[in-house]
Amino acid sequence: MASSNEDLDLGEEKKSSKKWIILGGLVILLLAGGGAGMYFMGLPPFGGGEETAEPEEDEAEIEKKPSGPKEAHFHQFAPLLVNFPRGSGARLMQVEFSVLTYDEASNEAVRKHAPMIRNNLLLLLGRYKPQDLRTAQGKLALREAIQGEVQKVLDMQSDGAEIEAVFFTKFLME
Repeated sequence: MASSNEDLDLGEEKKSSKKWIILGGLVILLLAGGGAGMYFMGLPPFGGGEETAEPEEDEAEIEKKPSGPKEAHFHQFAPLLVNFPRGSGARLMQVEFSVLTYDEASNEAVRKHAPMIRNNLLLLLGRYKPQDLRTAQGKLALREAIQGEVQKVLDMQSDGAEIEAVFFTKFLME
C-alpha cells in the first residue's frame, strides 16, 4: 500500500510543477508584451530621452496665452429688496449676489455702472412671481437673467467688459 501512496504524491507534484511552468510562461509573455509596447510607443527606458518634433507656435499665439491662472475679481452688490403684491404668496424678497470677472477693467466697469445695474435689476426682480422663485430651476433662471441684465448694461456702457458668473450670497423670501 505504501507504493500506491507514493504514486499519488508524484502525480500531484507533476500537476503542481505544470501550474508553475504555465504561470511563469504567462508572466514572461506579459513582460515581453509590455516591453514591446513601450518600445514601439517610444516610452522610457527605450525612447524617452529623444526629443519629439513639436509644431512651432507663432509669437502672436504665445502672447495671447495667459501666463498663469486667471485672477478672479468679485464685486458684491448691496442687498436688493423687492415687494410683492398682496396675495402673491410672499410679501418681499431680499437678494444679495456677487459678480465674477477675470480682469480688473471689467470689475471697475461693474463698480462704475452699479447704480444703473441696480435699477435694471430691481425692475427685473419685480417681474418675477414668488411661486416661480421657490424652486431650484426658478432660482437658476433668475441667476441667468441677472447675469444677462448686468452684461447688457456693460455692453451698452463700456467696451469689452464681461462678467463670467453671478453667485447668490443671500436669497430670502417672506
